[in-house]
Amino acid sequence: MKSAFMLLRKPRRMLLAALVVVLGYGASFTWYHHDHFDAEASAPPESAPAPEVTLNHLEGGIAHLSDYRGKWVLLNFWATWCEPCVAEMPSLEEFSKKFKSKNMVVLAVSVDRGGPDKVKNFVEQHGLTFEIFHDPESTASNRYGVNALPSTFVINPKGNIVSTAEGMREWNDPEIVAYFNDLMKRKK
Repeated sequence: MKSAFMLLRKPRRMLLAALVVVLGYGASFTWYHHDHFDAEASAPPESAPAPEVTLNHLEGGIAHLSDYRGKWVLLNFWATWCEPCVAEMPSLEEFSKKFKSKNMVVLAVSVDRGGPDKVKNFVEQHGLTFEIFHDPESTASNRYGVNALPSTFVINPKGNIVSTAEGMREWNDPEIVAYFNDLMKRKK
């Protein structure tokens, strides 16, 4: 089965997804699709303001989400103990490199408990170059209502969430790349 970047944009879709999983359709049914990945895809629905959060750099210091205003932001919540999170990191790295020159930044926020050393070691072992932050108290993830890992939010240059995704993705999948290229063209 070809992978797809299934987007959830409305809370009731999240509730429906959870209900379907609970009813026994399995985790594979949590992949939902709202837009089609072609040139005729409809524009995303009206966006919602992204909650402002303070992010803790692994090496110390802080950043605010608003520091990235004017750029596209792919905000990914993850953990080193989360197998799907770990599995998507290589493709997220490729995605980051591919879209860096297109005014997009990838911000990955680890919700690992404790100090940042475990996350730092993971980043070094996997050669990750996109920006990674540490949220051991889940302050930022709670502001975004994250209840599953990985969870990803796409934020436009105006600071609005235009799409979300729950679960692992192959970020270098041609359909996902085409989706983002189209999204960024439509929303200049």
